[in-house]
Amino acid sequence: MHRRNKVSRCAKHLLAICLVLSWVPASQAEMGVTATEIVFGQSACFSGPSKNLGVYYRAGILAAFEEQNNQGGIQGRLLKLSSVDDAYEPELAAENAAKFVADDNVLAVIGGVGTPTAKRIAPVLKTAGIPFVGPFTGADFLRDAEQFPNVINLRAGYLDETRKLVEHIINDLGQNRLGIIYQDDAFGRSVLRNYKNVLEELDIPILAKASFSRNTHAVHAALFALSKADLDAILIVGTYASNSEIINLADYLGHNYIIANLSFVLSHELEKRINNPTDRIIVTEVVPDAMDTSRPIVHRFHQARESQYNALGTQPTAQDFNEVSLEGYILGRFVINVLERMDNTFTRENFMAQALSPQSVALDDWILEFEPGTNTGSHYVRMIDLGGHNDTSEE
Repeated sequence: MHRRNKVSRCAKHLLAICLVLSWVPASQAEMGVTATEIVFGQSACFSGPSKNLGVYYRAGILAAFEEQNNQGGIQGRLLKLSSVDDAYEPELAAENAAKFVADDNVLAVIGGVGTPTAKRIAPVLKTAGIPFVGPFTGADFLRDAEQFPNVINLRAGYLDETRKLVEHIINDLGQNRLGIIYQDDAFGRSVLRNYKNVLEELDIPILAKASFSRNTHAVHAALFALSKADLDAILIVGTYASNSEIINLADYLGHNYIIANLSFVLSHELEKRINNPTDRIIVTEVVPDAMDTSRPIVHRFHQARESQYNALGTQPTAQDFNEVSLEGYILGRFVINVLERMDNTFTRENFMAQALSPQSVALDDWILEFEPGTNTGSHYVRMIDLGGHNDTSEE
């Protein structure tokens, strides 16, 4: 991984197919496919403050790929993931996407991390007719199947997550004096809009807001800016690095806020960095509990991750079985499922047609389903708090 190398249902379904066909190039060449391998590209953060998101997401994808390769791959072709670092920086992500286009040696790009990077990657790949699968973000713009027919989302959107958090804070906890601290980029501003929309539906204002820059630890001023607003809860939109600093400062200053975080924080990384984890610190998750091996998808995930470590002669730790890695494993399994349905016709056009098929995709007990005219396969959201409680309800 070298940083720089690196209206009816029928009508809607017909529209989705037309949208897919409209951006696919005429050539039927099998880009990224040889007699021995099928290659996928990935641009994600493998350095910088948020690097563990990229590291764990990639590890989960590779766990699924290695599991399949150990069974002979797909039609005798082994699956390969070509990962390059973008450090969670949009300019680097755009350069990586341009290189995938120029080299034209991947069937699809999968497993991107973050909204600001996806905002630069998706248009480049769309122009080139390259599928962009499983970005680790719930941004609204990626869920516009007409604007981005090359994007396939496997996780719930941030609107799903923000609604879940707000309804819990207001309806279950009885608090309605809310402020927000957000990362001042495409990610933070997108989620800010989601929160505003959800709160407007409930006729509840955001009483105070502040922002901070991406990939920085200089976040303390944002909390001080909210301190005079007499808030019950703070909605933080950032990564585990920034959010943990804000949470620790709030605790140091004696504030007793409810603090809400989105799934993007990687909950176990957030908890490791917090001095006083409590049930007032809430996190949404968009996949099942990564330690609940009673669920078949999680059980197989554990087997696949253990196999990775056994091949290296080492043992995994508990933190290696986390929700980001599980989400990567689900992405890898989905890609494999699509390839198995392609009937040995490994073109980008066929990949998209099979990926957006209206039939449900069952990955053990994990179900993905793309409604006609959409490009999002899941709306599952659950909630945890860092005091050890889990809400297993889902949307």
